[in-house]
Amino acid sequence: MTLPLHPNRPAEIEDFLARTGWGDARRSLLAGDASFRRYDRVVKPDGRRAVLMDAPPPMENVRPFIGMDRYLCRLGLSAPTLLAADTDLGFLLLEDLGDDSFTSLLRDGTADPVPLYETAIDVLVDLRGAPAPAAPASSTAAATS
Repeated sequence: MTLPLHPNRPAEIEDFLARTGWGDARRSLLAGDASFRRYDRVVKPDGRRAVLMDAPPPMENVRPFIGMDRYLCRLGLSAPTLLAADTDLGFLLLEDLGDDSFTSLLRDGTADPVPLYETAIDVLVDLRGAPAPAAPASSTAAATS
């Protein structure tokens, strides 16, 4: 579900990108999810890429996402590196992990499915044995959490 931007949002996005050194980046909309969040791929003239998450308060709260990202990293699992954040405005700049997903790799036949499924099982086993995360389960939790 991709909703139209609030009238002030484009200027806030431009300001955030400028403050974080990404003001010269070209933006392109990525597929959305079932939330109020929007995702843009940002590409600098030198080719560096990142993902801009726009999670407009009060409908969204980026703090649980940050908490879960840190939790997964502490477990030694792969999660996007947080490059910059403005939690009050609901902006995150994240490492761009690319377009490959298990589904696309399996559908395209570009990967052997056995190692993918083995990796997925290993991650589930690691998560099952890890202490529960402190972050709320939903990114739509109250902005004060």
